[in-house]
Amino acid sequence: MRDIKLVAVDEDGTFLRDHVHYDVRRFERIWHRMRELGVRFVVATGNQCYQVQELFAAHAHEMGIVSANGAYVLDGDEDVFAARASDDVVAQLIKACHEQHEVPFSMLGVRAAYVERGTSQAFFDDMARYCFRQYWVDDFSEVEDQVFMFSSVVDEAEVAFQIERFRTMLGGLMDVVGSGEGYFDIVCPGINKASGLKRLMERWDVTPEECVAFGDSDNDLDMLALAGQSYAMQNAPEHVRAAADHVAPPCTEDGVLQVLEELFSL
Repeated sequence: MRDIKLVAVDEDGTFLRDHVHYDVRRFERIWHRMRELGVRFVVATGNQCYQVQELFAAHAHEMGIVSANGAYVLDGDEDVFAARASDDVVAQLIKACHEQHEVPFSMLGVRAAYVERGTSQAFFDDMARYCFRQYWVDDFSEVEDQVFMFSSVVDEAEVAFQIERFRTMLGGLMDVVGSGEGYFDIVCPGINKASGLKRLMERWDVTPEECVAFGDSDNDLDMLALAGQSYAMQNAPEHVRAAADHVAPPCTEDGVLQVLEELFSL
């Protein structure tokens, strides 16, 4: 076994079987083995931190959380970093949301996520799978929060067009990244899972060579490139698999857990 001090996993399409479930008892064995070896565990996701904390309730206070694609980073219960989009950029994004209605958005901040009334209930319910603390509001501009991300989902056939559209519209003021299955996020420049993971690695004195990372989508590419050992899931697109050192079994077969059992001799 190589000297591993940190394991970082994406959630949807990677660690979780179906956006919610994983083999809890199997993970418990791996968790205790990692603790014995002094290995840190990090969930790095585009999802809201409150969703991670609920899904990993037994250990959330002891693990790292890189949420909202690196925009909000926690070490257990302690805030490490929270990005902030400028007021001008947030106002520009709100204006774009009001001017076009074919692309719905959830606006994410430190306290919660928000969806404007008039948006479909189906969209609200869909985003609520990833943002466990989400509320209806009359107008995004009335929200008092530290905003760091806007998230949306469109038909998979349209996502590349919409990503390029918003990149052009924002002119580099914000980054736009796909997260798979038609979802995409608008995040602060330079913020991604790798930047969030680096903050924890520096805090814990862990080098990239001592890190193992697992992912399945475009928003995992920076993190996979950072880690000394990287695994793309078998269910990942071809270009993501090509970017990783190894391919793990698919998420539906608990591929991450299979690899960790091999790495930690369980």
